[in-house]
Amino acid sequence: MKFFLLKMVLSGIKNIDKEIEINFFNNTLTKKFDPSNSHVKAIYGANGAGKTGIMYAVDIYKNLVGDPKYLTVCNANGSLDCLINQNTHELKIKMVYRCAETEDFFKIYSHLIRIKKTDGEFKIVEEQLCELSGLNLNNAQKYSTIYHIVDGEIVELHKKCQYVDKLRLNTMNLLSTQSFFCAAVRSVIISGRDSRKEIDEKILEGSLLLFLFTVAITVVLQGSDKFVDYDDMYEQINSLLNPRETGEAAPPVKISFGKRLAALETRSIRKSNFKNYEDYVSRLCLFIQVFNNDLQNIEIKKDDNGDFYECENILVYKDKKINEKYESTGIKKLIGLYSALCDLDQGKIVFIDEFDANLHDVLLEKLVQYIMQYSPGQFVFTTHNLGPMDVLQSAKNSIDFLSSDSRLVSWTKNGNYTAASQYRKGLIKYSPFNIEPFSFLGVFGDGQK
Repeated sequence: MKFFLLKMVLSGIKNIDKEIEINFFNNTLTKKFDPSNSHVKAIYGANGAGKTGIMYAVDIYKNLVGDPKYLTVCNANGSLDCLINQNTHELKIKMVYRCAETEDFFKIYSHLIRIKKTDGEFKIVEEQLCELSGLNLNNAQKYSTIYHIVDGEIVELHKKCQYVDKLRLNTMNLLSTQSFFCAAVRSVIISGRDSRKEIDEKILEGSLLLFLFTVAITVVLQGSDKFVDYDDMYEQINSLLNPRETGEAAPPVKISFGKRLAALETRSIRKSNFKNYEDYVSRLCLFIQVFNNDLQNIEIKKDDNGDFYECENILVYKDKKINEKYESTGIKKLIGLYSALCDLDQGKIVFIDEFDANLHDVLLEKLVQYIMQYSPGQFVFTTHNLGPMDVLQSAKNSIDFLSSDSRLVSWTKNGNYTAASQYRKGLIKYSPFNIEPFSFLGVFGDGQK
């Protein structure tokens, strides 16, 4: 199953109080879908414009769809209070995405989820999943509702649904704190019950593909590397989407994604999965050697812990050994990025905040070039480094500028100007750089002893 994010609409995250629309492809599609020149996007903006907020919004979206405890248990520390816009107290995010089993067989969905702080708690106040019966993303009349929930109540299900009363009963008092997938589908899958007898086929398929779409998204935030293992649910969902009789060969469409390993200093690795981890570390070593050919090997220090090994990586150079936790900031950055870049090579949708942080300019550009030319995945990153502009400006939908007042402008070719030269000169709409050297006079003291 191959997913591609076509459009994202959001508002209400950090200081983004106005609705912004981020387009990753043309609004009118063709049956022959070729994203090879549109699968990388860089988002630029001044400090505090809200670039990191976009990344947090995607991370929140993933959690809302797949984690039934996200709004209750996981937000117990009040993190959403710091992330949701403090004027609106409401986050809205809509994803329009393409799901394809083959080049000729695909579906396009739109999924909206809106959370709002009410009586001191965040609740899901609206969720809607629709399917597009056409190729024009902006044709609202061509979207048919699969389910629509408002204030915890199902207000619409697709016309042929036969299980309306049962779905309303099974999701009673749940849809304000859980997504429809968690409240109506996830619990059925985990319990092993036959979903086809409890949930309408159209709703089941749309919900499962929504979940798989969110799992196909990787978000890397600065200072955070969370990972939830959904492998067991993959197999259960695969059997639902591709049913077969006992003894029948496996279906040609296999749901699988790259093994994402969180970039932590100490990792708990199942003993049954240790060989895979060794292979991963071996490839990680090859990756770092591209940047530093003094590295000879990466040894794994492991301590027994029941069914797990507690592992630390030791980087071996010609004349020294360094525990990963004491490595340079740049090497730590590469280690942290590696598993996400592996996800790109597995065809996933990867968001990385501040991709340029602690990376050499030339190496950053080469990585972006590699992803553009060779990676089958979709890549979205925020950055302040202007180098990637020269690489990306020949592609489509690949450079966006976010202003400090929450307005988004996409780069379009303008004569002989390059994107970087226009940006430096303050010629990008809504993003002037009205700063001169004398602007800093007096802000650091009077300069007198």
